[in-house]
Amino acid sequence: MESLTAKFTTAFRSERLIYRAIDMQDIPLVARMLWDPVNQGFGDPTLYTPLSGTIGSVMVQKGLEASLLAVLICLPNPQAQQDAAPGLPGNSLRAAQESAIPIGSLMLGKPTAPKTDHWRWTRMGLGIAEEHQGNGYGKEAVNWALDWAFEFAGMHRVELTTASYNDRAIAMYKSLGFKEEGRKRETIYMDRRWWDMVEFGILEGEWEALRGKN
Repeated sequence: MESLTAKFTTAFRSERLIYRAIDMQDIPLVARMLWDPVNQGFGDPTLYTPLSGTIGSVMVQKGLEASLLAVLICLPNPQAQQDAAPGLPGNSLRAAQESAIPIGSLMLGKPTAPKTDHWRWTRMGLGIAEEHQGNGYGKEAVNWALDWAFEFAGMHRVELTTASYNDRAIAMYKSLGFKEEGRKRETIYMDRRWWDMVEFGILEGEWEALRGKN
């Protein structure tokens, strides 16, 4: 009982970050963070065109509807932490979530075909606002999401894809234990060059080995 209480009260926190559900009023914010020109270019290798706020919000809404998990990646609000009154751990976490400062988003998708639910896999997507990149927040959030997927959602594998020109993302995924599982060669056209679509995955047993779990 006590170990589960501790698990529940820290489930939506990592070393520096707090995670909270994406509400309907957050959708325009998520769209702005994901589809600024730099994030759009690295995160969406399809035809590079200006994206309106309306279309971006519609795309986020569709992502929410197809998600197993959808969270805002947030920094704690120092002023709110200072003003917080002592209380039960669960209430403290709720207060921290409500006052936290969003810097990105992360989603884990549901299997697209109902008859594959028993395969227990999910596909990850994330984005960090450009002004907060380069601080390791994306790596910390992905690491947290892996723990959630394997500890709470009972997943057997987590997968993701990225364009081969996204060197920084590829290095991060490999450092977290993802394995390159395949490439669709020269399937992306960007900046007068052909690039590969790179598939990555991590299995439950590989995550267990990294965490030192039986």
